[in-house]
Amino acid sequence: MADTVKLFVYGTLRRPAGGPAADTHYHQQIAESVLSAEPAHLDNASLHDFGPYPGVARGNGSVIGEVFELLVDALDEADRIEGHPNFYARRLETVRLASGAPVDAWVYWAPITQTSEAPRIESGDWFDRPSVASGPLQVPDDPDLRAAISRLAAEPCSWLSTVRADTRPHAVPMWHVVHGNRIYLVTPNSSQKLANIRSNPNVVLAIPDPLDVVIVDGWAMETPASLDVVRGLFVSKYEWDPANERAGTHEVIEITPHRVRCWNGQNDVTSWEL
Repeated sequence: MADTVKLFVYGTLRRPAGGPAADTHYHQQIAESVLSAEPAHLDNASLHDFGPYPGVARGNGSVIGEVFELLVDALDEADRIEGHPNFYARRLETVRLASGAPVDAWVYWAPITQTSEAPRIESGDWFDRPSVASGPLQVPDDPDLRAAISRLAAEPCSWLSTVRADTRPHAVPMWHVVHGNRIYLVTPNSSQKLANIRSNPNVVLAIPDPLDVVIVDGWAMETPASLDVVRGLFVSKYEWDPANERAGTHEVIEITPHRVRCWNGQNDVTSWEL
């Protein structure tokens, strides 16, 4: 049918399977557009654990998932969730149904800067993984980029821009820390910015200096497992321990950069795609 497409899903877009709700965090946003679903696997690929979500890379294994027959309009929603084309890249691939029959379906491939260092899920199944810890994000070995990340890490505050469900922009000042080239925020679970991120994970974070600019385009998700890793950074930087907040009232947000832009008073613009 011309008004449908086939989409191979292997992570947070999969149908719930009785595990933690976060494992299929984004399925509900496309669920009404899924006309059918069949178990399937993607060959010559490897699955990697980024903590709150997985990513697929070219490899020597098989990745377990499902093929959705999806209303074509929902592909735009899936692209937004996956950050295509700036974060994950959607490509048409041949996957195999449980029956062994081949079928062409769209697949979201993760950035190589992520998969090169993230732990591999040997089973190839997001629902059968041993850990939930994010690994460090590998970035180009560029002294100017390292300086920009260090500048961001040292800055006492930043402005976070998100998008409301009705597409209106939303910007707020935030405390932030940097660990493993990722950016971490802590916010009340009732906040508007968290509601925005749950609907649209694309964010922009910038330091408030018009003469020495650092702007990060990134992809944000809740990462409660990161609290033990980053709480010491918040204590050191702000003399505030987010773990002291009443249980269940705050969430840790992890931002994975996919572009960093800098310029100074002479308008010397530098940009890196990660």
